[in-house]
Amino acid sequence: MGGAIPIRRPAARVLLLSERGRVLLLRCLLDRDRLGIWVTPGGALSNGETFEQGARRELWEETGLTGMSLGPCVWVRRHVFHLRGVLYEAAERYFLLRTREFEPDPAALDRAEVDDITESRWWSVEEIEAAVSEIFVPRRIAGLLGPILAGSVPNAPIDVGI
Repeated sequence: MGGAIPIRRPAARVLLLSERGRVLLLRCLLDRDRLGIWVTPGGALSNGETFEQGARRELWEETGLTGMSLGPCVWVRRHVFHLRGVLYEAAERYFLLRTREFEPDPAALDRAEVDDITESRWWSVEEIEAAVSEIFVPRRIAGLLGPILAGSVPNAPIDVGI
């Protein structure tokens, strides 16, 4: 696919942090290789949605959580990837949300997402650091979580890289 122009894909994600200092991550399978990665709840915006609206919708679809007030956008991320044979360039915004730990109950997953999301789990920074065979997105999530868990929310979103 050399030279292919990626399709722009704005996306919203939610960094769900618990009172126990853990983050909720979803294990998703990518394309035909079925490589598993751990990501925060979120996904592409629908036509006409703001990032905040998309974050709330995705949160409901993937966890069943509704009626929550999102915190600030703390991270941004750009990357190019293949999904179901299509090349995309994502522009993601991560919104902070502090909550009690709960068992996700996906409310409105479409068939493709049901097949792609295989597991959910609350992770501590130490567990992420110890899980050397797992892939987390963003890759530096363990280090990025430390300051936020300590109460230091950035004044402007931090570019978290891949």
